Amino acid sequence: MIERKGSDVVIIGGVAAGPKAGAVLGRRLPGATVALFQRDEYISYGSCGLPYFASGEVGRFDALTKTSYDVVRTPEFFRDIKGVDVMTLAEVTAIDRAAGTVTVRDLRDGSVFTHGYATLVIATGARPKRPPFPVDRSPLIRYFTRPEDAIDFRRLAERGKIGSLVIVGGGPIGCELAEGATVWGFETTLVEREVQLLPGGFDPEMALHARRELERNGIRVLTGAAVRGISLRDGLPVTVTDIAGELASDYVILCLGVEPETSLAASCGLELGRYGGILVDEHMRTSDPSIYAGGDCVEVVSGITGERVFLPMGSLANRHGRVIGENIAGSIGENIAGSIGENIAGSIGGSIDGTPARMPGALGTALVKVCDMNMGCVGLTERAARAAGYDVQCLWSGFGDKPEYYPEARGMVLKMIYDGATNRLLGLQAAGDGDILRRVDVFSAMLGRGCAVDDLLDLEHGYAPPYSEAMDPLHHLASLAAAKRRGLSLLPPCTASAGYGDFLDQDAMVWLDVREDSQFAEKRIPQYDTGRVLHIPIGQLRARIGELDRDAEYVIMCGRGSRSYQAWCILHSAGFTRVHVAGAGNAGAGL
Repeated sequence: MIERKGSDVVIIGGVAAGPKAGAVLGRRLPGATVALFQRDEYISYGSCGLPYFASGEVGRFDALTKTSYDVVRTPEFFRDIKGVDVMTLAEVTAIDRAAGTVTVRDLRDGSVFTHGYATLVIATGARPKRPPFPVDRSPLIRYFTRPEDAIDFRRLAERGKIGSLVIVGGGPIGCELAEGATVWGFETTLVEREVQLLPGGFDPEMALHARRELERNGIRVLTGAAVRGISLRDGLPVTVTDIAGELASDYVILCLGVEPETSLAASCGLELGRYGGILVDEHMRTSDPSIYAGGDCVEVVSGITGERVFLPMGSLANRHGRVIGENIAGSIGENIAGSIGENIAGSIGGSIDGTPARMPGALGTALVKVCDMNMGCVGLTERAARAAGYDVQCLWSGFGDKPEYYPEARGMVLKMIYDGATNRLLGLQAAGDGDILRRVDVFSAMLGRGCAVDDLLDLEHGYAPPYSEAMDPLHHLASLAAAKRRGLSLLPPCTASAGYGDFLDQDAMVWLDVREDSQFAEKRIPQYDTGRVLHIPIGQLRARIGELDRDAEYVIMCGRGSRSYQAWCILHSAGFTRVHVAGAGNAGAGL
């Protein structure tokens, strides 16, 4: 074994958190020696862009490695611009904490050497979860977590070797790949064992929007479908499911989620959490004060419940890297200067006042594009909030992202979760072809500060017709919460793909549709002819209120929800006591 000289800082892992930490150190601690070892050939690439490279929407793979000024991030780029010595195809196989060294295998020639460190950064990322069913080995059955997965898929697609595709796993990556399959025109089936798509961040009635959008684009979606195995038949994969039988295809992608890659951390005795991730404090320091960790290999603290969570997200990983770099360059930098860092001219870091940089609790803010449907979430889902013991209250409504008169106006459905006992915000989910991003981001900022529902009313947002309504959807959600305290009964949107039909068939209610005549005719509820649906436009409701049976139970529905709320106010003030509003109107029902 060859022994090499050490570096002030050694970084293991070169995708997100590792390169970000190195880049910060290059700026903040320019005299330090920093070495980064990356097991794969590629470094500092946008892994979240892999589905879009696979689909062909991103023309070249190196586009995922470029800076904002169009320079490819290579080892030479990090050496010349960031001052970081990067070695790719270099696998760290062991950490000796007592000696302060790592053992590295050069995957090009098989040679092994040790490299010393004063401070170590572990950013080993995540590995794909292994399937709980038998899978034959084949290059036509792949995970989708590494550049090679996307590159090989794209190569076969371009050569016309794939005509049919099965995707196992309906999380964000599975949905993005399903969208990508529509670009190629593949016959595609998406299989998810849970009863809904996107089970991690969305509740069923919101995830239904993703299913409808995929099906609208020709994707076959199977939920509640367990895979029993994937085997080769005549050289091609056959996926066996419990509800659809055998699914023959040219290619299978396994999108079963990921788990922390912590074999190195475990072998050197670092403390791990319940999900198998490395435990770190708010400064991203591990149980060993000379070792930091960040990215998909760590567990973080929920900014809502205070519990440990595993959130493998590129946005969080980059923030981890910044905090790590700042803290090493600050208080830890002085210790490095006193050990092997003889060339450090001075160390600055942490916050402006010199205190260590910190990573606040994570909220799980995420976005996913499903064909023409924009979806986003932040905070707790309804089921997660109930499991955490909150007094859960939920609101749904449909909105425009701009005034209706503006030509580019689009729609969205929002679901807000909050604590009924304290009115504290807990979560938001969004779906639609409109601008959901600003609503998710603003809600995330307020959620992270422990805001309550009424604080949404104080939001001063930017307004001009090309960008927004005069009153933002978040304002309206807060108003709905106030109405709910005054007695408004709000039903959740339907969770069945058939829209509100299942409610109409099962519940002894009269559905009062208050849309205009033309709108009702355009999107007519099929059960209207059964007498279970009564149509009275909102402008005629006061004059025709005598047509309603005061002893009946009504559910009011309109296009997005605003007219339904107004109709509820009219009926409520007239003494009707058994009146409900259908959350998000037919936008929530998918009519």
